[in-house]
Amino acid sequence: MDDEVPLRAVVIGSGVGGAAAALLLSHAGIPTLLAEKERRLGGSAAAVERDGFRVDTGTHMLCRGEDGPLGDVLRRVGQGDAIAFRQSGEPAALCFAGAARGAQRGGRVALPADLRRLAASALDLARALELTPLEAARAARLLAHATAMRDMDLAACDDVTAEAYAARFLPRAAAAARLGGLLGLPLLLPGSEASAGEALLALRQLARSGRQSYPEGGAARVPDVFCRLARELGAAVRTGMAVRRVLVRDRRVRGVELEDGTTLSARIVVSTAGLASTVAELVGEPHFPEAYVARVRALRPQPRQVQVKIGLRRRLAAAGALAGLGGGAPALPFYCVAPTRFDPSLAPPGHELLCACAVSGASGGASPGAPPATVDELLRALAGAVPGLLSEAVFVDGSPGDERGPGAELAAGTAQTPGQVGRARPAVYTPVRGLYLAGRAAGGRGAGMELAASSAMECVDRILVDLGRDLGAPAPPALIDIAGDLLGRVAASTVSWVARPRGQGRGS
Repeated sequence: MDDEVPLRAVVIGSGVGGAAAALLLSHAGIPTLLAEKERRLGGSAAAVERDGFRVDTGTHMLCRGEDGPLGDVLRRVGQGDAIAFRQSGEPAALCFAGAARGAQRGGRVALPADLRRLAASALDLARALELTPLEAARAARLLAHATAMRDMDLAACDDVTAEAYAARFLPRAAAAARLGGLLGLPLLLPGSEASAGEALLALRQLARSGRQSYPEGGAARVPDVFCRLARELGAAVRTGMAVRRVLVRDRRVRGVELEDGTTLSARIVVSTAGLASTVAELVGEPHFPEAYVARVRALRPQPRQVQVKIGLRRRLAAAGALAGLGGGAPALPFYCVAPTRFDPSLAPPGHELLCACAVSGASGGASPGAPPATVDELLRALAGAVPGLLSEAVFVDGSPGDERGPGAELAAGTAQTPGQVGRARPAVYTPVRGLYLAGRAAGGRGAGMELAASSAMECVDRILVDLGRDLGAPAPPALIDIAGDLLGRVAASTVSWVARPRGQGRGS
């Protein structure tokens, strides 16, 4: 690094990834400025007030709370209890409309908090997915196997779609498509496009956590706390500050130029603006090797999403989170979280808030060439899962193709498809020395806010290594975790043997 440029870091964007990166850099003793172009912090994890409701601008997956990457970030800075994570008294549920051919029957399947006990709901799940008894046994085998998979087993599935993986257990195309669609939900991708390795990782993480959580105060609480702690450690956090471009000379970061023309010297820049935008707009393609630019151009971004936010006069959802397949041909995968089931203070007394989205990409996830899902399709799917929904609505805000409403921008991300996850996922460092990436565009594994936090930790670790810092040896796993993994694998092996296809015996 050149002595002429001070050791200063500029973080672009205040979403979960940017806020976590700013906090970790500040904790490492690096002078840090976080620049957020909007007037409020949080990016896609921000919140707005509406009719007494505190509404998340994004639709966020349930997380593992203090046991996952969000808690890891806080523990790294000695603030493990800075965010309270709440669990709902009701289990999550899968909801299904009738078959595409017009059958009226549908169903709701309650999911246990510990997904390793899913066998108790296997029969109801099989009926809802319209599986034959043999297919039900094979689906149970898939789920049991997934919850006990090792990292190397998951990596072997990175370049297979969730639907193709389901087809290994369910040869009937319709059955594989429905189960694959459910597996792809955490990645907000159709089963025909989602990486099986990444989807199965999300399932394994939830299964091993034994509980699902939501931040007290809503999703916006996460970046708000990260930014507050970063300030306490000396970071400057600025809203309404847009970065026009990253200054580079001789393939090294020199600082940033703001929209008002001000230049700030820095040796480190962390961008959460997305890989394509960072390369083409913030820095400029001529500063990168041609092969790197070609790779960035070829990457598929996370598709735009259709979301709705619904305020209800009374509680109707019957679960803290709903996921499933709506009616139609093909069926529409959707996800819905009720933040008020975790924190009732997010709405007026007795009211309920729902945040929902349709899986990105093709309608129903059956074909990449199909038209995108619409707000009306999502509302129909939700109305089927939550009877009386629209008649009890205080407001219904639909955002066709946009997480944050009219005029806002989506969180930048790289779709977790085959060829873009695991070892093939874009790295958090770049060929431009001092330029790094965090958030859902590069690095990390998992889904949603947890992916962004995981990426931020990976990013800051890389920065510290590049600066010659000693990260220290990782702590050994606790004996209870090792024992739990072993028991899980034994249980999965037992289910796999019981549910093996007919004719498959010892040595086959």
